[in-house]
Amino acid sequence: MATDLLMTEGDGAVQWITLSQGNKRNPMSSQLIHTLTAALDESYRDDTIRVIVLAAEGPVFSAGHDLKELHPREGEGSDELRARVEGILVSCSTLMQGIVQAPKPVIACVQGTATAAGCQLVSACDLAIAASDAKFCTPGVNVGAFCTTPLVGIGRNLSRKHAMEMALTGDMFSAEEAIKFGLINRHVPGEALRAETSALAQKIASRSAESIRGGKAAFYRQVEMPLNEAFAYANQVMLDGVTGAADAAEGRQAFIEKREPVWNNK
Repeated sequence: MATDLLMTEGDGAVQWITLSQGNKRNPMSSQLIHTLTAALDESYRDDTIRVIVLAAEGPVFSAGHDLKELHPREGEGSDELRARVEGILVSCSTLMQGIVQAPKPVIACVQGTATAAGCQLVSACDLAIAASDAKFCTPGVNVGAFCTTPLVGIGRNLSRKHAMEMALTGDMFSAEEAIKFGLINRHVPGEALRAETSALAQKIASRSAESIRGGKAAFYRQVEMPLNEAFAYANQVMLDGVTGAADAAEGRQAFIEKREPVWNNK
């Protein structure tokens, strides 16, 4: 699949989805949000795909929302503007929540800069590898606004004080700072970015899809719970996995027999 907005490319069990409007800074326009959501949904349903990587072309990973779309159109009333912008924000939040709730791991492969909703996209992914010269920013205050919706995801990755520093200053933060903040896993030289991300994706793709699907869902659910409820819930998920999951039984048997496990890939 290839459009003027994104390209998809399979690499075994790993699906690469690449934003391809590098000459326009890969804006999170309403059209891109719709197209990316559809591509991701298709990848979620495809049983041959085990891991998804989100990448981008050009010097910018994504500059965030297209500000022209958030500006009143000629002859557009305030109610019409509000309804249209609300539609964009709801679609964007649906995209982000879909990544978190997806049954498969999603990895961000970040080059250049990721700002505002582009930074939010990085925060929504389960893992993120960045080029060493990548930068991250929530610049709403620089244009008289506040990156409220990007902070939903970013604030769940970072400590509150780091998230607020990004939002209150609108400054660019380096890949090294993004590691310390908890926004990305690590950074590598730009020329090694794709290979590093691919190696990570392929490693994860070799694991049990059954265990990852249930484990990812359980992690995001329990992490929002009080401690006692989280343990009670996690115990039940673990119990079901250990006693009822085919891949768990195969993994134990393979360990005992000192061989590589053969997953059911379901």
